[in-house]
Parts: sequence; C-alpha cells; structure tokens
Amino acid sequence: MTLKANGLTEGYRSPTYYELTAPTELDWRPHRPLSYLTYRRDWDERGRTGKAGVYPLHLDIDPTNRCNLRCRMCPRTHYLETGQNDWAPFGLADLDLALYEKIIAFSVGEGLQSVKLNFLGEPLLHPKLPQMVSLAAQAGLWVMINTNAVALNRYLSKKLLKAGLTDIFFSFDSPYEKEYENIRVGARYLAVLDNIASFMEVKEELGLKHVQTRASMVIGEGERDLERIKSDYIKLFRDLKVAEIGFGLPTVMGRDYSSLPAPDHFVCPDLFRRLFIFNDGICGPCCGDWERRLIVGDVNTQTISEIWNGEIYQKLRQSHLSGHYRDIPACRDCSVPYLSTVEA
Repeated sequence: MTLKANGLTEGYRSPTYYELTAPTELDWRPHRPLSYLTYRRDWDERGRTGKAGVYPLHLDIDPTNRCNLRCRMCPRTHYLETGQNDWAPFGLADLDLALYEKIIAFSVGEGLQSVKLNFLGEPLLHPKLPQMVSLAAQAGLWVMINTNAVALNRYLSKKLLKAGLTDIFFSFDSPYEKEYENIRVGARYLAVLDNIASFMEVKEELGLKHVQTRASMVIGEGERDLERIKSDYIKLFRDLKVAEIGFGLPTVMGRDYSSLPAPDHFVCPDLFRRLFIFNDGICGPCCGDWERRLIVGDVNTQTISEIWNGEIYQKLRQSHLSGHYRDIPACRDCSVPYLSTVEA
C-alpha cells in the first residue's frame, strides 16, 4: 500500500509521505530569508544529483533515546517488546550536553544549515533541550524537533520558541480520541491537543510568523475510509492553525522487504545531505537504521567532516550510485526502495 495508491496524490512527495502545504494565511515561508530557499534548493539538488559536498546540510541529533509513550507502530516499542537492544546498546540515556556543544562547534562555518533534535526518543524529555535549541540557533541554524507533545506545556513552549526553535512537527496519529489513545499508548488525546493549542497561542503571542508547524499521522495498512480520515484530520489541525498536514506510511516491523519487488537501481538521497547522530555519539546515515548496521563514525573521537568525507560513508554512497545498493543488507531490507515501485 502507498499513499499514492490510496488516493492521496495532491501533495504526494515521496513513496512514503504526502503533505498538504500551508494555506496563505498560515504560510511561514514568506517570513523567512532568501537563504532558507537556497538551503532547500541545495537539499533537493544533492538528493537529485548524488553530490554530497564537503559537509552535511543537516544533522539529526537524538537528545535522548527515552520516551514517554509506547506507540504501536514505533520500532522502539517493537524492540522493547522483543528484548532487542541493538538500538540502545548502552541502555536508556540522554545525550551529554558537552558532546552536543562539540557537535555544534564542529559545524560553525562548515556549511551546515539545520538540525533536527530527535531520532528514536522524545526530545522534550531532555532537561536541557531549550539550551540545545539556543546553541544551534545562535550558530545560525534552522532548529527542528519532532514531538508527541505529551510534555509540551505552555512554559516549555515559550522557552523553546524564545530559544530559537524554527520548526516543530507534532506526531498525532488519529483525529479520533479512542483510536489515537489505542495507537499512542500512554497519551491522552484531549490533553495533547490542549498542549498543541497552547503552543500555537504562544507562537502567535510572540509574533513568530516564520516558525513552521506541522501535524503528521502514520496511516496503517488496511485503513478504512481514508478520505473521511484525511478530511477530519485536516479540519482538526486547521482549526488549531497548524500550517502543514502530513500523512506517512510506517515500516512494518518484522516484514521481509528484501523479498518484495524493488528497483534494480535505487539511490537513497539522504546519503548526500544528512547525518544521524545517536544519543551516545555514534553516527549513521539513515532514519531507518534502528539496529545500527550502518555505523559510519563516532563524534566522540572524530569530527563530522572526517565522518562525512570518510572511507566508510564514501563507499556506501558509491554502492548506491553504481547500482549495488542491494549488496548492503540494511539497504536491501529497507522499505523505501520497495515502496517506490508500487503505483496506484
């Protein structure tokens, strides 16, 4: 199943993601400098041409691998329930602030444009998150977070926005209370909606029209009336004045994607524009490599430049560019090449 195959085509962006952009009255883009447009053009160009430049455009940094929910579709939940610990070999812990400061220091003046502060954990659980946002903002970076918004009270919203947060993506997986609470185990529908509403109010009070907001839900396989779900979800978040609305497909944990039809030639665009840094400093190239099979470096002992331009990462990129992505087990098992072949 793809979003395209289920009638979600007007904002189709990739085999696994569809997004409605903001209406004019909520559009944050006109309130950003031209340098932002240049950055996004570079982002698209690197993915299209397979040219990595000398430094990543973007870092995904995990402030913590702890979380306050056990969402049913989350790989983290799957690993906890099955007793696998490759995703967290040293247990549950927060990113050391000194290491984070070193990561930002590495990147000043090197061409980095943005950071997103999360990966497998819930970033709001890191006690120093506003300080982390501030450090990145002061370095001139666009600063993003994905959050389940369970801990997003009004006080924290104000601290994050004043620290320089520029993009916030709310993960909210159903417009219906009972279904939402069944999926996002541990969350309370009305309380989380109230948190999001408070954030939007603070943003408006501070006059921060350049801050991007987005609500996204994962559409599970075998969904019922997608048009009704889409319509109700859009209305829910448009009423809260959230700018962007997204719908994504999950990777089904335990499925053998390597046995399914996939293109002979597939080049992952993220290899040329972003780097993932886990909460312990280990680095990988991929948002789906939860088991750490594609380790490309360690910021505890290397600079980001050394990792980005190092032999391991260069060989990985070359494998994709030469049509041999299937020779890499983690890439062969990935859902994205398979999903890219499925049409309506």
